[in-house]
Amino acid sequence: MAELTLTSHSPLGGYTNRIGDITISEITHLDIVSLAISANAKASLNKVLEDKTGLSFPDAGTTQRDGGKIALLGMGADQCFIVTHAQHKDPVTAAAAITGATGYLTDQSDSWVVVSIEGASALHALERICPVDLSDAVFTENSVVRTTMEHLSVIVERPEPALYRLYSPRSSAHSFLHALVVSAENVAQKR
Repeated sequence: MAELTLTSHSPLGGYTNRIGDITISEITHLDIVSLAISANAKASLNKVLEDKTGLSFPDAGTTQRDGGKIALLGMGADQCFIVTHAQHKDPVTAAAAITGATGYLTDQSDSWVVVSIEGASALHALERICPVDLSDAVFTENSVVRTTMEHLSVIVERPEPALYRLYSPRSSAHSFLHALVVSAENVAQKR
């Protein structure tokens, strides 16, 4: 019997491209775990998070960060995503070590394609396809929002002033990338 070896592949094969002054890159090797809590568990979760990471459960639309190790993306009043670069074999168990037994955890790591877009014209490219105001005055650093782009579901995070990180379902990764690239090309042609 032949021995088979499974090899993981990212949704976009590690894609990176510079279009004018915009760089679009796939971000790979992330653990993404959804954390949902009941209304009466927030105080106990915050105590555990504070003790273990120095963070607290983020408000909807905001993020909490522990340097470059952990990001908590506030998806709603009772849900956040825990995002790390750790790439554990069992992301849920690793997340449970951070949260204790205070919430409901679901591994989302392979469900999303994550793409960064940055550069002087990145906001202009996003404005063409995103109905949410991502301007500096409204969508500040450490903001996060669920929206759509070209009829595709997207989570937009702004970890740094000049960087947007976009999460979209893996099943439509190539369509999502196409929308970003076409928008960036259109912006580059006008500059």
